[in-house]
Amino acid sequence: MADVPLTAADFAPPSVEEWRRLVDKDLKGKPFTVLQSPLEGGLSLQPLYTPQDAPAPSEPPGVAPYVRGTHPLGHTEGGWLLCQEYAGPDLAATADALRDDLERGTQGVWLLLDAPHGLDVKDEATLERLLRHVPLDRTPVHLEPASDVLRPASLLLEVLAKKAGAAKQGLRGSLGIDPIAVIARYGASKVDVARTLEEAAPIVSSLLKDAPGLRALLVSSRPWADAGATSVHELAWSIATGVEYLRNLERAGVSPGEAARSMQFALSVGGQFFPEIAKLRAARLLWSKVVAASGGAPESQAMALHARTASATKTRRDPWVNILRGTAESFAAVVAGADSVSTSPFDEPLGTPDEQSRRLARNTQLILRDESSLNRVADPAGGSYYLEQLTGEFARAAWTELQRIEALGGMSRAIAQGDVARVLTETRTARDKAVRTRKLPIVGVSEFPHLHEAPVQREARAVTSPGPVRVAEAFESLRDASDRYHAAHGVRPRAFMANLGTVAEHTARSTWISNVLAVGGIEAVEHHGFADANAAAELFAKAGTTLAVISGPDSLYPEAVPAYVAALKAKGARTIAVAGRPGDHEAAFRAAGVDLFLYAGADLFQLLKTLHTHLGVA
Repeated sequence: MADVPLTAADFAPPSVEEWRRLVDKDLKGKPFTVLQSPLEGGLSLQPLYTPQDAPAPSEPPGVAPYVRGTHPLGHTEGGWLLCQEYAGPDLAATADALRDDLERGTQGVWLLLDAPHGLDVKDEATLERLLRHVPLDRTPVHLEPASDVLRPASLLLEVLAKKAGAAKQGLRGSLGIDPIAVIARYGASKVDVARTLEEAAPIVSSLLKDAPGLRALLVSSRPWADAGATSVHELAWSIATGVEYLRNLERAGVSPGEAARSMQFALSVGGQFFPEIAKLRAARLLWSKVVAASGGAPESQAMALHARTASATKTRRDPWVNILRGTAESFAAVVAGADSVSTSPFDEPLGTPDEQSRRLARNTQLILRDESSLNRVADPAGGSYYLEQLTGEFARAAWTELQRIEALGGMSRAIAQGDVARVLTETRTARDKAVRTRKLPIVGVSEFPHLHEAPVQREARAVTSPGPVRVAEAFESLRDASDRYHAAHGVRPRAFMANLGTVAEHTARSTWISNVLAVGGIEAVEHHGFADANAAAELFAKAGTTLAVISGPDSLYPEAVPAYVAALKAKGARTIAVAGRPGDHEAAFRAAGVDLFLYAGADLFQLLKTLHTHLGVA
């Protein structure tokens, strides 16, 4: 038979139905849902996406509703704006950092204001000193006040007027007037949204005429993103904030189209790569729909979108992993078409970033742009069945939440009524459960911890908003307690590993247990098998601990566990844990003296906290 090359035309295209029948056969009775990955906010990822799920986008980039970006050529004409954030008690040091970073690739600055967590800019002279090295005629300056939203805006306008003179048309940046963010942080008594926007209306009108590149209003998702909001809630509440600003400015004589052109959005980008891309694309879609429904022209519907890497995902333990987190989050922001991106320094949770960490953060984006060439493709996510479908799902879910907020009377009322706080509490509870059970793993903290890592020392202070809720905090508190124990006793809290069987039989489980114990700052004292329970007990007596963990193959447990428990307790063991699920043997093992069981899916935080108590770790 002659060799005939095969081509794709020789094979009939498989249908989704055929694929589904094969999958159902392989699942052997398990529901199809086991292949779906749940996301926060009620969404889920499917195992397969097809053209039937998401047809090719009909609009090119730069066309309303701007799902594919607000510029026809995307970032291909110069790239996105590399815009770094700054905060700190030392204004002189921050001014020097601004100079150094702008000389080395940073293009825009984002100033977090108001002591004690941000820059304390009290007057025009202070702001001038802070910006003395910043070429204001070509550097976008963005403000994000935590409390007083009008005074910093006025100060920046005064400084720009003095420095730029008549060349106002080329100025870019944002003044940061965001009263709902103040309510979210400090309560409704801190600021009157309607009055603030009424006072801001003349600024909006003036800037649209004289300096259209300066946006007066800011919609920052930082208060609820840092407080633990899901991506859906972050998106919906940001759009709801923008809606409220449109309404109040219209009452003050500013049309919705003009108000929309004066607004800057700033969203956080978390650790779920593809969902975060979809979130940012959905943000542009929803805002375009809102402005269009308000009567705004297509050019007014384009969202000015700043993306920042999330504070909640960063860790104090093994902080070098934050470099990887920041890279992935920055990558997602760029792929999603953000106009400007801030990459937080890896040591952000530890205090004031140093020059090295700022350089690494800056170079992350420079490498993405200049070496990975992410600016050479307009809308790289466009046409992906997965991302197009996920973008639509995010938009629909956020729109439903937006309608719910509107029914409550708008975003400021939802905050004042406690609705937002209630939702955040529910979200944090669910997320905390996922973290504690390691369904939401944290590399370097709850997975693969480095028990003997050298700490990174920084000047202690909060860098961003008051008290961001970082997902790693619970497990980090256990490591902190272990450090205090080490400082007081010269050694870490320890666990004696009573490994059963041969090395080949117990290594997989004992290695897993050593990793689990290290999550709590507990050092595993390893031994590779024993002749019998008495031999294990003799070595335990010399280990300098009261905790023993029995680990080995399940087949050895029914006979070995009771014998080992008796021998170990006779030598002073006050706490005995068994690695693995006990199954039908739980009652017998507990009767024999086993105190707890360590296994995948358990509330690991609570188990480790219990071990701390037994070991005398405060």
